[in-house]
Formats: sequence, structure tokens, C-alpha cells
Amino acid sequence: MKSYRYFVWLLNVLFVALLINSCDKGNGDMDPVVDLDSGLVYYFPFSGNSIDQVSDETYDIKEATFGTDRFNVPNKALKMINNGLSEQGMDMGAGLGEAEGSLAFWINLDDLEKLHPLFIKAYFHNFSAREYNMYINPDSTMTLYWTNEDIWPTTPKVIKCQQWQHIVVRWSKNKSVLEVLVDGNVVLTNNYQSDRILDPQEPPQKMGYSYNYEGSHTGSSNYFRGRIDEIRRYNRWLRDAEVDALIDQNQT
Repeated sequence: MKSYRYFVWLLNVLFVALLINSCDKGNGDMDPVVDLDSGLVYYFPFSGNSIDQVSDETYDIKEATFGTDRFNVPNKALKMINNGLSEQGMDMGAGLGEAEGSLAFWINLDDLEKLHPLFIKAYFHNFSAREYNMYINPDSTMTLYWTNEDIWPTTPKVIKCQQWQHIVVRWSKNKSVLEVLVDGNVVLTNNYQSDRILDPQEPPQKMGYSYNYEGSHTGSSNYFRGRIDEIRRYNRWLRDAEVDALIDQNQT
């Protein structure tokens, strides 16, 4: 009888251990389903063009060009530099500020000498229109901002230059959490409570360019300098298994 009870106890322990192990490492999501098409808002593989695979619309990349991707294949990633012109990159929003969503992309920075704007509302990152900001700092950290309050979640120093890294930002008002993952690892967890959807009457978000307002009729430009690839935006929280699938899929 004791052996039977021990056997039942052992099975229960193993079952609980399996449940814990299956939980989503970021926020307790136990659903292992992988569906990389579900909830997809836009997807840019940059296969020598800037066509969104969801809408089939070609986006204007302004002064940006195409460079080699992480497999060293030419013309397969969007390439941007400090071109000294008024702007570059694309008019596209990250969705940060909405009730729920995820953004996934690969980056390879040329340097870390100045700020790298990723997704910036309008032209400014330190003026009145400073909601919905996402940028990389010269100290190898990444900062996000989605409200008009002093909430500036910043990652540890995990961003590297001249090396491909996979970035995922996911947020949920229902879960009350925002997370940043770098190469599949959670590097930042922060409280998230927002549903500040961008007003369509306001200037669009920019990807790859921002303008620092420094005073009356003065300021300076910031440019993303490097390559960005496989940009995917979702209207839902990406599960860990899906994040892993994105990384694995892009390594085949």
C-alpha cells in the first residue's frame, strides 16, 4: 500500500513539474499553440522590396536602401544610414500604446555613437508629441515610452552593434505587463496599462528617423544606422513558443 501511495504521489509531483515547465517563461501563458499568421497586422520580409505581405501594399522607404541579411544574402534587409537629409525609413506604427500587441524584428546596428530611433511618433522624441517612442540608446540599452507620464522603461545593456539580434516587444493591458525579449530571453518586464491608440489626425509614426526639438526653430536629427529585417506587428500577445518559432524559422 505504501508503495502504491508513493507511486501516486510521485506521479502528482511529476505532473505539477510538467505544468510549471510548460508555463510561458514571460507571463505564465501555458498555451503552446504556434500560429504566426494569427493577428498579423503587417509583415515586411524586405525581399528586395518594401511590400507588406498582409496588405500587399508597397511602402515608401524614402532614402533607405537594401543590404545583406543575417544569412549574408544581398538586398534582403532594409538598410539605413545617417544621410543628413530630412528623413529616412518608413511611415509605420509599432502599435505601442494600444491595449495589446507585439512587435518582432531583427536588427544589426552599425554603431552605438548616437541614439537609434526605431519607432517614433511624428518627428520628435523629446517634445509634446512624445508618446509611442521606441529607441536604442548609445549605452546599449533600449527605451520605450507610450504615455504622457514619466514612464520610461529601459532594458539592461543588452544591445550590440555589428551583430544580428532578434527583438520582441509585447504588451497587454489585460495582463498589466510589457516585456522586451532579446534573442528569445526576457530582458525587461514592466507594468503596462494603456489603450492610447494613435489619433489618425496626428502625424504618423516614423520608423528609423526622429527630430529632437531643442528650442525655437532649432533641433537635430537622429537616424537609425544599420539594418533591420523581418518586421512583424501583431494585435495580440505573442507566446514564447511563437517567439522561439520566429527565431528558429529565420535560422533555417
